[in-house]
Amino acid sequence: MITLNEAEAVDAGISSVEERNESRVFQALDSLTGIAEGFISENEEADAARVILSISDIAQAATQEGMELVTISSVLALGKLAKAAAKKGHVMALNRATVATGKLGKVAASNSMEAGSKVAATTLMEIWNFSYPENKDREELFAFSLLLKDIGAAAAGQGMEEALLNAVTCLGEAGKKEAAEKLETETINTLLLLEEIGGLAAEKYFDEALSSVALSIEETGKIALKKGLREAALQSQWALESLKIQAEEKALTNSPIVAEMALESFKFTDIAETSENIEKLHEIKEIQKKVYSGL
Repeated sequence: MITLNEAEAVDAGISSVEERNESRVFQALDSLTGIAEGFISENEEADAARVILSISDIAQAATQEGMELVTISSVLALGKLAKAAAKKGHVMALNRATVATGKLGKVAASNSMEAGSKVAATTLMEIWNFSYPENKDREELFAFSLLLKDIGAAAAGQGMEEALLNAVTCLGEAGKKEAAEKLETETINTLLLLEEIGGLAAEKYFDEALSSVALSIEETGKIALKKGLREAALQSQWALESLKIQAEEKALTNSPIVAEMALESFKFTDIAETSENIEKLHEIKEIQKKVYSGL
């Protein structure tokens, strides 16, 4: 395959999407990926971040045109670049690749591309695992969870329960890791997002997905209890109680039972909201807004 320089690859990628020339899009993205890898290896982080943005723009455009193979290939390339950036300690390039992966997953889900959205969510979780929670600041951790939630929400909107389940699994893993690291604010954020996705699952009558959400919340909450994160454990109980009611209202078969059994792990009786609880939730919502504005 002929390798293009950066300017040629960007132009070819954009024009080839418009022409629906998939092989030419692959060529452009392959060239850009190689160029970004070169910049990362040479510690030219700003240049690498610029090229990653070009990859993201072309891949999103291709996804909107229904080129799912391009979507999957681009996600895998972005994951590869994220790993290379993490090894070099290039935070800007790593974050750019992470956000690009999440956004591409959301676009894929919004266009009913189940495989593409699932690969994106899984790749996000892989990026999480090799870049380690303790090396991320609060806003970066919020970004991971928000990106996963957005993929799940888009999947729910298109009626793709399997893709939603995949996003729930990944988001649940994030919550458990945050709780294990005693990151209470981050854990509560992820629990809130799981509850939000659970509500979407209930609206779509996705019994299996809602059951999976309940189990993820329970597992995260149990770790929070073990680590002494009382507010996070309490949030788990609130979320499960809310989802149990929603599942019952939709007359779902299994999820009301799963949620009820999950609640057995939490025995808080003083569950009324306090000014501290309300202040914490307000703080989390403000961080979410700030993170979204930067994505």
